Amino acid sequence: MMEITSRTQVVGVFADPVEHTLSPPMQNAAFGAMGIPYAYVPWHVKAADLPAAVEAVRALSLAGVNVTIPHKVAVMGLLDEIAPIARLIGAVNTIENRSGRLIGHNTDAPGFLRSLTEEAGVEPASQHVLILGAGGAARAIAVQMVLAGARLVTVANRTESKAAELCRHLQDVAGSELSGNRFTQLSSVPLDAQDPEFQAAVATADILINTTAVGMYPKHDVPPLVPADLLRPKLLVCDIVYTPQRTTLLKAAEQAGCRTLPGLGMLAYQGAIAIEIWTGRKAPVAVMKEALLGALKQRDPGV
Repeated sequence: MMEITSRTQVVGVFADPVEHTLSPPMQNAAFGAMGIPYAYVPWHVKAADLPAAVEAVRALSLAGVNVTIPHKVAVMGLLDEIAPIARLIGAVNTIENRSGRLIGHNTDAPGFLRSLTEEAGVEPASQHVLILGAGGAARAIAVQMVLAGARLVTVANRTESKAAELCRHLQDVAGSELSGNRFTQLSSVPLDAQDPEFQAAVATADILINTTAVGMYPKHDVPPLVPADLLRPKLLVCDIVYTPQRTTLLKAAEQAGCRTLPGLGMLAYQGAIAIEIWTGRKAPVAVMKEALLGALKQRDPGV
């Protein structure tokens, strides 16, 4: 981190809890590599204090902040403007302070897209995308897949009514101006490896994305949501879990001869996009990934 002076621009993250966040080492490594006077700080902000914390961004002339669990939805009503994609997703994870006007963005969705296109070399346009889970991460990624022109998005969830609800929202996204009049088919299936509908979805998918916490450290030694015998070599299997980097799902995919995409890239790219919003400069993603790996090894040496 560069020396703190009166010229230092402060950014950070609002979260509850905040101790787990890996953003400070990642973002501060980026600022150091960029040679710009920015410092990234974690703030423990409880729900009752969120309005005051957001107002402090303006009062202290902070360049901006990230916002994470449990504030991504509640913060939207406290901002002056919401970027169109963040509004479609229904969640904000990055606030930009533009001369006192606070603008909410969502970098999770484009962060995953950049990981998909730049690391895996895959464009979602005209693809069948199968998403495991129907929570906040699934919603962000599904919206981005629709906007990127996926041919079919299938949402698989243990509570299928939640998957169907997400599909109804995606229907509105597909009909929005941001979709560019691209047509995306939508479907929901049970998240159950024994279910014929789920098996059929896996068999026809081009891209499979796990957005659930299944397989995350410390409960990482669990059977994968999709066993290897359902997977086929042409499938790209993505897991947004990044601890461990090789989840049981990715190991099963490797066993089946699939291409794989771990979650570390999404984490780095969403942080990079936040930096680009705050500074207007391209972020050093390679430096950020290296810092993340170092922080992960220091926290969980066995993962």
